[in-house]
Amino acid sequence: MANIISPPPSTDPGIGGRFGRNGTDHSSAFSSNGDGQSTLGARWVGRLGQFWDRYAPFRNPWSAKYRQDPLDDDREAGNGVHAITKKTDYWFNRELALIEQEATKLAAQWAEKGLPRHDVERVGILEPEQVLGMKCLELFRQWRRRVRVKMQDQIQTATANLNRLIGESRSEVNALSLTDSERKATSAQIDGFRQFKEPDNSRVGYDRIFKSAFGFWIFAGILTIAEFTANFPVFRLLLPMDSTLVQLASTLGEAAESHTWLAGPLVLMQDILLHFEAFLVALIAVVILVLLGKTTGSSARSIVAFRASESPMAATTIRSHRRQHIVVFVAGLLGIASVLSFMYFSRAQIAETAQSRVRSDSVALRQALSDQQAAGTDLAKTAATTQRVTDATRTLRQHLDDAAYASTVQRINNAIVWLNIGLVLAAMTLGFVYKKEDLTDRQGEHPALKPLRAKLQALEREALGHARAARIAMSGAAAEAGRINHLLESHPLRDWQGKQDRLQGVIVQFRGENGRLRGLDPANIVAFRQPSTIVFPEVDENEELRRPTEFTQLLQDLDHVEAEFARVAAFAIPTGVQPAKTRLL
Repeated sequence: MANIISPPPSTDPGIGGRFGRNGTDHSSAFSSNGDGQSTLGARWVGRLGQFWDRYAPFRNPWSAKYRQDPLDDDREAGNGVHAITKKTDYWFNRELALIEQEATKLAAQWAEKGLPRHDVERVGILEPEQVLGMKCLELFRQWRRRVRVKMQDQIQTATANLNRLIGESRSEVNALSLTDSERKATSAQIDGFRQFKEPDNSRVGYDRIFKSAFGFWIFAGILTIAEFTANFPVFRLLLPMDSTLVQLASTLGEAAESHTWLAGPLVLMQDILLHFEAFLVALIAVVILVLLGKTTGSSARSIVAFRASESPMAATTIRSHRRQHIVVFVAGLLGIASVLSFMYFSRAQIAETAQSRVRSDSVALRQALSDQQAAGTDLAKTAATTQRVTDATRTLRQHLDDAAYASTVQRINNAIVWLNIGLVLAAMTLGFVYKKEDLTDRQGEHPALKPLRAKLQALEREALGHARAARIAMSGAAAEAGRINHLLESHPLRDWQGKQDRLQGVIVQFRGENGRLRGLDPANIVAFRQPSTIVFPEVDENEELRRPTEFTQLLQDLDHVEAEFARVAAFAIPTGVQPAKTRLL
């Protein structure tokens, strides 16, 4: 058969975008029903079937349709030659099937007309065989070009990935080296702070400002007495005596008048003893107030006297010490505020309380006078009613004095508050000047060691991360380099003979189908005695693919990165594990 030249391909999209039926006829491609017409419904049904096969929501896991054949290696993902040329092989088979269908149809059309004549010798190539031969020749050329282009694209993509992974490896190695430098600097700082010692004469503590213990107790007693004297009358008015103690107090008061200049102290002592409940409450409240003031002042000095920055070696102890005293200081202030508030509001209400007692005593006195008038000249009742009038008068007079005192105290309540605050501040000052502390024997480590240790641990974790990322990047780069070498030496056109053999069978299929439909043996048809060979271009199956120009330089860069990583990893990786060289050239 002579060499044939393929005519321009058809632009009709219905035939797959490459060939017409015979090179000149622009009719549609063959349909599956054999009528030569492409139907829209069949196309949509085919697409719907593909969608259902891919996204079917309810699949039987035991169905043979969805069960993976362990011998079907096309299901396995890969990046070798088979994975690259697999789709091209599918495309070739599909296009070849279209040509075979066309050969069958052309054979039927010629058989229907009784062509070619079985007894007439034909000079030249039959038209259908010429069309089929040109299509087979064009299909082979496109298959060859597709294989080479796809392989070359994959080689170029792998080269780009290799370049990217080498860059990532280099950046990770540089980061690992920088992290090692930071770790060394941090370790040097830690060693320096561990060897740091404060001067021998350095003392963490303070002495008393007021050194006399006797004077301290004297001043503490004076503050207690002053505070008690200022607040006892308030508690005396809040906790009144019963009528018997009032009568006894009146009698003792008359007896104390004979002692002239000692009358004041005697009356005060009698008043304290007769108001014993008020005395206990006032004494306890005053002692607590003075104690809170002294404790708060002592804690204040512990807070302001120590600074961690001034004594680095005792920083941990100082911070713990200050935290404890801050709690005591806050609790003391709250206690002082509570006691002073109680006293302030109590003084604000004693006038009303005293007036209520005066009103009650006035009613009792009027009742006693009424009973005295009702008794008249009855001597048996007169003595008793007269005593009741006397007692009621004495009680009323006592309570009138208390009411006047309460009114005075209420008017100067704000001034008394300032007096109480001044006494409390005096107690705080006394506690402040009498406090002493010594933390010298409880010194610890330098405060900068803890954050430096945390930083060192973070740098070690970062170094491990950089080392792992560098190994992963170098492993990926080595895999890409090996893949490129594999693709370059794969010779993907080695099976070209099989493709040509299948394409040669198209002419044989045309002749066999024509003879079958006519009931003749193709060997008995004189026109079919000519050779049915399609002349394909020569193919060099050992033809190598184009090697990327930068591939050699990339391999050298990868060797340099691996060598640099091995050098840095020897001292920069905390675990000390040496990496293995994994790339295969």
